[in-house]
Amino acid sequence: MSRVGYNPAVNKKHAVPIIFVGIVLLAGVAAWQGLLHGGKEAAGSISGTVTIDPALASQVAPTDVLFVIVRRPSGPPRPLAALRIERPKFPQPFEVTNADVMIQGSELKGMVAIIARLDKDGSAGPAQPGDIEGEFAKNPTMAGAKDVAIVLNRIK
Repeated sequence: MSRVGYNPAVNKKHAVPIIFVGIVLLAGVAAWQGLLHGGKEAAGSISGTVTIDPALASQVAPTDVLFVIVRRPSGPPRPLAALRIERPKFPQPFEVTNADVMIQGSELKGMVAIIARLDKDGSAGPAQPGDIEGEFAKNPTMAGAKDVAIVLNRIK
């Protein structure tokens, strides 16, 4: 008669991968919720500087409007928050806060993607031909990020 029971060698071999998967999942959820890297204290704002590629600097007009746009990386294309800066001077510092959130009840926390658009007609909405865009090289990042550097380097 065969006995089925606890075998430490077999159970230990399976326990390590299961524990590792669990830790990775928990870390992912914590990062998404903004609990890592400062948590609530760090969430609520994103700050940095927008610059323009020197090859495109001559295309900046005094009537252009700079938008700094924050989205969820895997969410809908609708912005979570947007900051409008009229008559930007490059390098242009910015700070997007919970006051710039566009969806009632939402806040800047968790993982986000940050882009900037120099808008030729000054109206919010999808990019139009002639608009100049750039994005944070480390997208997606955590809300609460500081020293976010965005270079406007693509003409739509």
